[in-house]
Amino acid sequence: MTPQVLLKRTLFLLLLLGFTQAYAQSRLRADGTRIVNASNQEVILKGVGLGGWLLQEGYMLNPSGGGTQGSFKKRLYDQGQTEAQVEAFYQSWRDNFITQADINWIADQGFNCVRIPMHYDLFLTPAQRTVRNNVIRNSANYTTYINSLTTWYNNNQLFVDPNLEGFRTLENCLNWCAARGLYVIVDLHAAPGAQGTDSNISDALVGNDLWNRTIFQDMTVRLWEKIVARYINNNTVAFWDLINEPNNVPQNQSIHALTNRLINAIRALGDTHLIMVEGNGWGNNYDYLEPFTFTNRSNLVYNAHRYWIPEGDDYIRDGNPNQINRLINLTEFRTRHNVPVWVGETGENSDEWLRQNVDKLNANSIGWAHWTYKRTSSSPNAALRRIIGPPYLTDGVSAMTGVLNNIKFANTVVNSGPLAAVDPRRGSSTTCSGNYTSVPGTIQAEAFCSMSGIQTENTTDTGGGQNIGYTDTGDWLGYRINVPSAGTYTVEYRVASESAGGGIRLESFGGGSVYGTVNVPATGGWQTWQTISHTVTLPAGSQEIGIAITAGGFNLNWFRVVGNTSTVPIGQVIWLRGINNQYVSGENGTTAMNCNRPSPGTWEQFTVVDAGGGKIALRSMNKYVSSENGAAAITCSRATIGDWEKFDWVVNADGKVSFRGNNGRYISSENGTTAMTCNRTSISGWEAFTYGTGAVARTAAPQEEIVENRLEEDGLDVYPNPSPGTFTVKVSKPSTVSIITTTGKVIQKSEVKDVLPVGKLPAGIYIIRMKNTRREVSKKIVIE
Repeated sequence: MTPQVLLKRTLFLLLLLGFTQAYAQSRLRADGTRIVNASNQEVILKGVGLGGWLLQEGYMLNPSGGGTQGSFKKRLYDQGQTEAQVEAFYQSWRDNFITQADINWIADQGFNCVRIPMHYDLFLTPAQRTVRNNVIRNSANYTTYINSLTTWYNNNQLFVDPNLEGFRTLENCLNWCAARGLYVIVDLHAAPGAQGTDSNISDALVGNDLWNRTIFQDMTVRLWEKIVARYINNNTVAFWDLINEPNNVPQNQSIHALTNRLINAIRALGDTHLIMVEGNGWGNNYDYLEPFTFTNRSNLVYNAHRYWIPEGDDYIRDGNPNQINRLINLTEFRTRHNVPVWVGETGENSDEWLRQNVDKLNANSIGWAHWTYKRTSSSPNAALRRIIGPPYLTDGVSAMTGVLNNIKFANTVVNSGPLAAVDPRRGSSTTCSGNYTSVPGTIQAEAFCSMSGIQTENTTDTGGGQNIGYTDTGDWLGYRINVPSAGTYTVEYRVASESAGGGIRLESFGGGSVYGTVNVPATGGWQTWQTISHTVTLPAGSQEIGIAITAGGFNLNWFRVVGNTSTVPIGQVIWLRGINNQYVSGENGTTAMNCNRPSPGTWEQFTVVDAGGGKIALRSMNKYVSSENGAAAITCSRATIGDWEKFDWVVNADGKVSFRGNNGRYISSENGTTAMTCNRTSISGWEAFTYGTGAVARTAAPQEEIVENRLEEDGLDVYPNPSPGTFTVKVSKPSTVSIITTTGKVIQKSEVKDVLPVGKLPAGIYIIRMKNTRREVSKKIVIE
C-alpha cells in the first residue's frame, strides 16, 4: 500500500472512530405523509429484506423446490437426524446466514435499512420449541401443542427468558446495523398460528389459525409487548412491522381487531416508534383498516407489497381505493389519509422491471425494501447475492454441510443485474456532459465525464500522464462513448495493484444495465502495470457508460474497447420463433409479415446478409425484409437493401435475438395476433426471438416449457375441471395468469401470488396460461 493510500485509509478510520455520533440514528416519526427524523428531515428508507435467515421459504432454498421450514425439518427427522442434530443445524444456519460482514456490504451499497423477518418460534425456549417440532413430526400432536401454549401463557412462561434465540439474533442485527447507521424494521414474519393460508411465509402448522384461536392472538400481543419493552429506547428500530402479509383472511375486521389491540398494547407501554400496518391480500388490502378506524392513530405507516405488476397498470386505478399495491392507489391512499406509506417487499422480477419499479417509488418519495438479500440457485436470480447451489437443503441430510458452507458471506456471489437495478444511490449524481468518444479506441481513465470518490496521480506507465487511484468499494466513473453497432466487444483495462481483490463492473451510467465484471489481480506494485480484459455486449449508438469499483485498492490508467467480435450467422439460413412459439413468415412478399406459423417452411426461412457498417439484412424468397420505417407493418418485399432494410442484430442476455431498424425501433412479433411491426422502443417478450440454423438447428435460447394437464409438479392447478362456470386457479409461486379463448383472445389477465377465484364464464373451452420467471404452463378448462 502506498503512503497516500495508507493515509487515506487511516483518515477514514479516524473519521469512523472520532465521529461515531454521526452514525447515531434518531427516532423516526410520522409528519403527515412523511417519515422524518428528530431534525424534521425526511428519511426515505431504502433497504433490503433479510429473507431466509430466521425463516426459510422453499423457493429461496431451491428454485425447483418448495415447502415450509417445517417440511425441511421433517425431511431431516425422517432421514434419521435427532432433535438435537436438527436444532444444531439451524443454530449454525442462523450464525452463518447473516453476519456483520453481510450488514457491512449492504451499507456499502448505499442502503439505509434492513427488514428482519422473524419466526415466533425463536422466542420459545428450546423445550417449548420441541413441543412445536413434535407437530412437525406428526400433525396429530397439534392439540397437545395448543394445550401446552395455553398452560405456558396462563403461567406466564412465554417469552420471559432474556436469552431466547429471538432476542439474541435481533440484538445482533440491531448492533451491527447501528454500527453502520442502518435502521431496522422488526418484522413478525411468521406469527403464532399462521396469519394466512400461504404456508411458506408463516411456516404454518394449520393455515389461518391465528384468526381462529384466542391463544394465538394472546401470544402475539404478549410477544410484541416483550419485544417493545426491551427495545423501547432503541432508535435503530425504524418501526414495528406487526404481522407480515395476512392473506386469505375471511374478514378484514379480524385483522383490524388484533392490529388495534397490538397498537394499544404497544402505546400503553409508552413506546413512540412508528408502527406498520399490513392489510389482507399479502399486505395490500385495507378495507376496514384505514387510519381513522384505530384507537391510536399517531405514528402509523401503511404498507404495500409490490410484485408482478405490469408497468402500465401502475397508472390504472384499482376499483377498490383501499387496494394499494398499484402506484396510483398507493399515492392516493397516502394523500387521502395523510399517512406515510412504505413498500415492505418488492422484487422477484427481471432487472428491467426492478429498475422501473424503484424509479417510480423514488420519484414519489416512497421508501422500499428489496426482497430478498440472499437466495439459492445454480444461476443468477433476483436477490442481491446468490447462494450457489446445489447442494440444496431440500436434498436432506446429505446437503447439510455443503449448505452451511455456501451460505457464508465469503462464499456467496453478487447478482450484479438486480443490484444495479435497485441501487439506492442511483439518481443522486448521474449527470454526465462532454463529447462522445468513438470506439473502438482507447480512453484515458482520467477523462471521465463524472465520478464519485476518485483521485488522480501521475503515472510511470508507458505514455505517461495520469492514472486514477485511491479506489474504494462504491467509487465510480462515467464516460461518454459512441458504439458503431451493437455486438460483442472486448474491453481491456490497464491496472496496477500491490494486492489482489479489486473488482470492476462495466455498466450503463447509473447502473441500469450491467455489461460485465472483471477481477483485478496483484500486479506487483502500484505502478507495475498489467492489462486485463473481459468480453461484453454493448448496444449501438451514443451512450454513457460507467465503471463501478466493486472492490477497491487498485489504480487504473486507461481502458480500451478493441473491436466487435459478435458472432452473427452471416450467410446462413435461419428461422425465427416468437414468444408465442410460432414462426416468422415472410409471406412470400405478398402481404405483411406474421409470426403465426406452427412450423418453419420455405417462407419461414431467412438468409442473414451482411449489409455493411455492422448491420444485417434478412432475405427470403429473394426479397428483403423492410422495417417500413415503423410507419406500417413490416414486409419482405424489397428487391434491394436500403436503409429501411438494415437492422442491428442484438443478442439479449438470455441468448434470444432482437432486430433494431434504422428508425431505432425494434421488430415485434405482435404475439402472432396481428401483422408484425418495427415500432417498439424497447425489448420485451414480443421483441425477442429464438433462432435456429439448418435442418437440425441449434436454438439461441431454450424453448419455454409449455405443459398441459400436469398438476403439482408444474406449479399450476385449475379446479374444478370441468366447471359449472366458477373455478379457482392456484399457482405455486407469483405468476401472471391469463385466461384465453380458443380463438386466442385474452379475456382476463391477472398477477397472482397464490390463488385466483374466477367468476362465471360462458360455456366453452378456455386456456389458462401461467407465466413466471421459471416456466410457462398452459392448461385447458371446460366450462359446462
